[in-house]
Amino acid sequence: MKLVIGGSGGIGRGLLGAWAGQTRFGTYYQNQPKDETDADIHWLPCDLHQPDWAERLSVALDVNQLDTLVLATGLLHRDNQKPEKSIRQFKRDWFLESMLINASAFAELADMLQGKLQRQSELKLAVISAKVGSISDNRLGGWHSYRASKAALNMLVTNVALEWKHRLPAATVVALHPGTTDSRLSAPFQQGLPKGQLHSIEQTGQALSSILEGLSSAQTGQFIAWDGSLLPW
Repeated sequence: MKLVIGGSGGIGRGLLGAWAGQTRFGTYYQNQPKDETDADIHWLPCDLHQPDWAERLSVALDVNQLDTLVLATGLLHRDNQKPEKSIRQFKRDWFLESMLINASAFAELADMLQGKLQRQSELKLAVISAKVGSISDNRLGGWHSYRASKAALNMLVTNVALEWKHRLPAATVVALHPGTTDSRLSAPFQQGLPKGQLHSIEQTGQALSSILEGLSSAQTGQFIAWDGSLLPW
């Protein structure tokens, strides 16, 4: 059984599509998808702004039945807020919102799972991160709230992976970089991309599902790109 939190988004829909024919759950924030081609997807409401969102999710389904769980939510921009090009554009509220959606949500999810999973669980827990969250790879600066929140997420992934080696030793925890996917998140930044660099949601879904399929607990704590390469923290 597979679950994508943020299943109604571009990358989430790509993953759910790659798992067609399997038992799959997806969450949505405000509007439940109505696509008839996805009639067998079990949709669940999920609002990451609610302090008990993870606990509510655990009531809706048995997490011990899951083999794969992907947290595919993310916040880069809104209509009235673009990524900061300069520190002079820094806003506390935007930074805190970015941290909530991009980093805190993973910690809250891991907290809930650790309290409910059986020790022998072989769950594969993945979260969609981003290469721009890599501190050692940063050559351009800017995008302060997004970069910082993804860097915080990467640290949390490392921490949880280390803790679960003792508490849930058969489980796997990884961060995934999906590449530039044709989604609402990347839409304002697609102009001028080199040919072949923009992936469809189907391409991204297939690439990430292949990585997840081949994961083992020996790879826990890794930061993996869509093409299978390892990324620096």
